[in-house]
Amino acid sequence: MRPHNRPRRTRLAIAALAALCAVLAPLGASALVRFDFEQKYFVHPGRQVWDFSLVRADSVYHIFYHTIFESTPSATYGDTIWHAVSPDLRHWDGREPVLTASPGNWDQGALWAPCVVRDDDNDRWVMLYTGSDLRMNQRIGLATSSDLHQWTRLDAPVVTPDTTQYVWSSGAEWSNFRDPFLYRADGLWHVLVTALMNMEGHAVGVIYHATSADLLTWSDVGPLFANDSVNASRVLESSQYHVIGQWHHLLFGEFFQPGITLLSATDPTAWTMGSKVILDSGYAPEVNEFDPGTRVFSRLAPFQLPQTTNLGYVVRLDTLRSQPDGSGLLVWRPHPLDQDWAVRTGSSSLGNPTFGDNPRYRGEPTVGLVGHGYFGSREYYPGPLSGRGAPGAALGDAATGRLESRPFTVTGNSMRLRVGGGDHPATCYVALVDAGDGTTLLSESGQGQATMTPRQWDLTPYRGRSCRIIIVDQSTAAGGHINVDEIVEENHYVAAAPVPRGGTLGELRLHPNPANPAVEIRFELVRAARVTVTVHDLAGRLVWSAAERAYEAGPQSLRWRGRSQRGEPAAAGTYLVRARADDGTAVTARLTILK
Repeated sequence: MRPHNRPRRTRLAIAALAALCAVLAPLGASALVRFDFEQKYFVHPGRQVWDFSLVRADSVYHIFYHTIFESTPSATYGDTIWHAVSPDLRHWDGREPVLTASPGNWDQGALWAPCVVRDDDNDRWVMLYTGSDLRMNQRIGLATSSDLHQWTRLDAPVVTPDTTQYVWSSGAEWSNFRDPFLYRADGLWHVLVTALMNMEGHAVGVIYHATSADLLTWSDVGPLFANDSVNASRVLESSQYHVIGQWHHLLFGEFFQPGITLLSATDPTAWTMGSKVILDSGYAPEVNEFDPGTRVFSRLAPFQLPQTTNLGYVVRLDTLRSQPDGSGLLVWRPHPLDQDWAVRTGSSSLGNPTFGDNPRYRGEPTVGLVGHGYFGSREYYPGPLSGRGAPGAALGDAATGRLESRPFTVTGNSMRLRVGGGDHPATCYVALVDAGDGTTLLSESGQGQATMTPRQWDLTPYRGRSCRIIIVDQSTAAGGHINVDEIVEENHYVAAAPVPRGGTLGELRLHPNPANPAVEIRFELVRAARVTVTVHDLAGRLVWSAAERAYEAGPQSLRWRGRSQRGEPAAAGTYLVRARADDGTAVTARLTILK
């Protein structure tokens, strides 16, 4: 990607996200540490994530995708393209809609499968996407953006199949023409699309291929590949074409078949289904080389939702490796604990990091995690496509083990963390220890609370000392387990917000802070309550408020988009964010907005 000019607002947003990235990235001995157990997944809470596109701009990752609710039976109900951002492919913010189907449009039935690329010649971003009418007859639309947040789409589709050659009709109940893959080659734009073609009186699944000089007028140049298997009518979905070294690789999914099919050859005309391999499980593959020689391999990862017939879908991201000549593609999956927790003993680490609020799948109380991962010494579900466990699975209290973090030099004044589990402080605990002699300096146990609660350590006496974090489970008794999340060192001392006697609200946190401009407002509830959240400027004027609503006990969050009650953008500056429960408990935090 070539450098290009950005408006001032975007440069400041990039600076803010770069600062966040510096905190979340692997840290040297002199930096503040953060151990939070997030893995490289993208999750939209309460929704299935479907076909997606991943890009990186100025060190910030952006994902565009369509979704349906977890309880929705079919992806045909996906009517919105969403957007989220991340500094590291682990921590995601945003989840904002950027395109939505509207009545009367050619794409009013559904919006699916965005493909976003940079158009450097015109200093913009472009998105090709699948649009469907009310009968699910599919065509390809175009939208453009200057900043990846605000998109403008054309009123008519830009790529439509020739109905004399392809099995497609506006009067049909379903016509295949979806999942665009857009790329540049030989001075032209190329698009690949899932389609069915009439071949000698038979419908054959093909990868439609067209070229364009301007993204508006497209010329069909004939299929890039036609299904030559015994099931030739099976369509080939979500195709990706990549040249690595001397090898041409074609990846796609076969309709209603699990797994990702890979065809590889030094000459693409030699591709054949007879030599296919299944590269990996999952669906809708995507390969991105954001850094030379390092390829991010992402795909949809399904998992069965317990006690229902519904599936959940998230995006899992790993690394794609090849031989030096570009052959022999394989998916590399380093253990997610390797980066920070190289020392692991016992069975309790087998299912970790634990993915999602795993105890709730068993009908237990929320564990109170932040994000989509935490450490649970009795859990057995590291996540979709991990190859271990299943949602709700547990090793139980009999599992024991120990984790030791990499050593780090204490530079901050405090450390906050979330801890829950059984009440076995001598055998189930998380501790700060001296890296040299193993002396325990600070320690926390679960205190018999199923839901993790915030704890805070004063690090002032240990500044400059080389330390480790250890997580220990040596108990096989009832309640012999510990849950840990969000171990974060801070360079200023902020006492954990006390809960007034009989009060309901605990601490209030803002993420990110500074924001530009959207922010997630997080707060703790000791018990279920009705809560009102407001934002005031420093003069005390009300800027925005969220209507009072009922929340369950545990960690809660809501999002402020940085706009006033009238929808006007809030000015850059400092604001006071306040949460107030119906028992009178109130907590406040300062927020800085950048522009």
